[in-house]
Amino acid sequence: MGSRGVRGRLALAVAVVAVSSMAAGAAAASPVAPSSTPSLVLVSQSAAVVPSAPGQPAPFQVTVAVRGDPPPGSELGLAFYEKLESRSAFEQTLSGRPSGLMQDVAPEPLTALRPVGAGLQLATDVVAGTTEPAGSTTVGLDGHGGCVPGDGECSGVYPVVVQLLSPQGVVLSHLTTYLVYAENRSSRPIVFSWVVPVGAPVAIADHAPLSEAIPPLSPARLRDLAQLTGLLAANPSVQVTVAPTLSTVQRLEASRSPTARSTLSNLRAIAADGPGRILAQPYVPVNLAALSGAGLPAEIVGQTQPETSILGPVFTGLPPADQPSQSTWVADGPVTPAIAKGLAQVRAGQLVLPDTDLAPATEEYHATWSQPFSLDLGHASVRAAAIDTQVSSLFSADREDPALAAYQLLAELAMIQSELPGAPDPRGIIALPPPTWDPNPQFVAALVGGLVGNPVIATATLGTFFSTVPVGGNQAETTRHLASGDDPQRIGPAEAAQIVRARTQIDAFSSSLLGPPTVANQLEDLLLTAESSQLGTAGQLAGLAAFSRDLSAELASIRVVTTSVTLTAQTATIPITIVSNANLHLSATLTLSSPKLVFPQGATRMVRVDHQTNSVQVEVRARTTGDLPLSFTLTAPGGGLVIAHGRLTVRSTATSIVAIVLTLAAAAVLSGWWARTFWQSRRRRRSRALRGVPA
Repeated sequence: MGSRGVRGRLALAVAVVAVSSMAAGAAAASPVAPSSTPSLVLVSQSAAVVPSAPGQPAPFQVTVAVRGDPPPGSELGLAFYEKLESRSAFEQTLSGRPSGLMQDVAPEPLTALRPVGAGLQLATDVVAGTTEPAGSTTVGLDGHGGCVPGDGECSGVYPVVVQLLSPQGVVLSHLTTYLVYAENRSSRPIVFSWVVPVGAPVAIADHAPLSEAIPPLSPARLRDLAQLTGLLAANPSVQVTVAPTLSTVQRLEASRSPTARSTLSNLRAIAADGPGRILAQPYVPVNLAALSGAGLPAEIVGQTQPETSILGPVFTGLPPADQPSQSTWVADGPVTPAIAKGLAQVRAGQLVLPDTDLAPATEEYHATWSQPFSLDLGHASVRAAAIDTQVSSLFSADREDPALAAYQLLAELAMIQSELPGAPDPRGIIALPPPTWDPNPQFVAALVGGLVGNPVIATATLGTFFSTVPVGGNQAETTRHLASGDDPQRIGPAEAAQIVRARTQIDAFSSSLLGPPTVANQLEDLLLTAESSQLGTAGQLAGLAAFSRDLSAELASIRVVTTSVTLTAQTATIPITIVSNANLHLSATLTLSSPKLVFPQGATRMVRVDHQTNSVQVEVRARTTGDLPLSFTLTAPGGGLVIAHGRLTVRSTATSIVAIVLTLAAAAVLSGWWARTFWQSRRRRRSRALRGVPA
C-alpha cells in the first residue's frame, strides 16, 4: 500500500508536466486560421481555486493560443460574471454569452503577456467578499448579493470570458470558460464515476477478404488509446472504470506495434491500481435488451465468452480483486424490460443506463438526479444508476478546442455539486462518452489534470459509486421506471432468424475443422461484429450478408468432381473425388442417394478432406442397366451446414443372372412354340395330300 502511494505521488508529478506539455504541443500543431479571422483556443487554466485561508487572495490563470494574425497592438482581457445559481443557467452559457458582468480585468497587450508553451498566460488574483474597481488586476467575488468569506456563499461557478481586443477595443474573438471557486475543500464532493471506453468505432469492410473484413486499428487510434491509458495509469488517484471491448484488446494483441503493446501494458497497470478499475465488456458494444428480447441467448454467450481467452494474457498473475469486473452492465442502446433475462445470463447485479431511457421522476426534485435506484422491469427489478447524458456530451462537444471542452465538463460537475453543497448523503454522477468519442490527448490531459486533487469532485469506480452513493439518499425516489416507447434497436424476427441460421452454420463449420481454427475464428468474429448496436439495423444486416458471403467463399473452394462412371459388372467400387483449394482441413459426412443404385456398405460415411485431391471409394450395386443418377452431399459431421453437393452418372452395361435366366426362358418358350407350330403345319399338309386336296 505504501509503495502504491509513493508511485501515485510520483505519477502525479509526472502527469502535471505531461498535461502542460501535451496541451501546448497540441495547440502548436493546430491549423492556423486565416489572418482576417483571428481566434482563441484554450490551452490550460486553473481547474479550481482554493484560497490558503478564507478571504485570502488565490491565483487564477488562463493560457490561450491566438490563431491567425491579430492587428498589431491587440490585447487580451478577462471578464468575470456573477456566480451561476442553477445548472440550467450554466448550460445556457455553453452556447451563449453570460449575463451579469461582475468585473473586467484590465486587458494587456499580447506582447506583454508571458508565453507558456504555445500560448499566452493571463493571471489574476481572486478574493472573496470584496468589490474591485473595473480594470483592477484583482477580482473581487462579491456580486449583487455579496458574500462573506468563510460562510461558503462565495463558493461556486463563475463564467469567465477571455477576449481578444483590437487596439480600438473591438472584440475580435472570445471564448467562455469558468472559474470554480471553493473556499474550502468540500466535505461532500460530487462523486464522479467516469466510464472510459477503450475501443474504436465498429466497422466491417465491404467486400474485403475474410482476413480483412474487420479493419485493424488505425495508427492515430492506437496513439490516442496509448496516451489515454498512459495518463490514467500515471494518475492512480483518479479512479475511473476502464471498459475495453474484447475486439479492441484482440486487435491490440494481434498488432506488432510498440504503441499497441504500450496500451496493453497500461491496461494492466490500471487494473493493478485497485479493484474494479477494469470492466468486463462484450466482444463489441451490443444492446443486451435487444438480443435478449429477440430470443438470442447463444449470441449473448458468444459476445461474452471470449473474455477469458482474450483478456487472460493481459491480466494474468493479478489477484482476483484486480481482474475485470462482471458485476455491472453498462447499457449500450435503449433499455427495455427484456434486459432482465440478459442481466441474469451475464450475472450482472447492477445496471447503468442512459437517463433518457427513464421515465421522469414523479416527485419534485430541484437538484440534478444523482442517486442510484431500483429499476422496475415488470417481473423483476435491478439496482441501477443513470448516465448523465448532458455531462457525457461534453466529451465531444468542441473538437476544435478540446481543452476548453474538458474544463467546461469540470465546471459542470462543480455546478452540480453546488446545487446541494451541504447534502446529507453523497451524490454521484456517471458519465460515458458517446460511441463516436475519440480520446483526444489534449482533452484527456486537461480532464485528468483537473480531476487530480479537485476540491469539489471525488472520482470513483462504478463499484465504489454503488457502495458509496445510497439508494434513496437526499430524499430521492427509491424506485424508477423505464420510459415507454418503441425500441429503435429492436431485432426483428427476420434478422433474428438470420442470426440463428448464421450461428448454426458457424458452429457446424467449427465442428468439421481439423487443425487450427483460424478461418472459423475469423467467421465467428465477423458474426459477433455484425451484432454491434453501433451499426444500426441496416449495418447489422449488411454484416450478416458479409458473413454469409465469406462463408460461401470458403466453402466454394471445396467441390466434388462431377463425371460419368461405367459399370461392367453388377456390383463394383467407384471413386468419388473431392477437390479442395481451401487453406483448411476438415472432416465431413458424405451422403449418397440414388433410386437405381444400392450401397452395400451404407449410404453415409465420414471422410477427411485434408489434401488438394481426396478420393473416396464407394461400393455400388446396379438394379438395372443404363444411365443411373447418383446424388451426393458433403455436410458437417453434426449437420447444419452443406459443404458441397452434386451429381454424377453411373452407366451400367452389365447383365444380371436374373436377366439371363429370363432371356433363356423366353428363348425356350419361343423355340417350343415355333417347333409346335412347324409340326402342326406339316401334319396338315400330309393329311391334305392323302385326301387329294391341293395344298
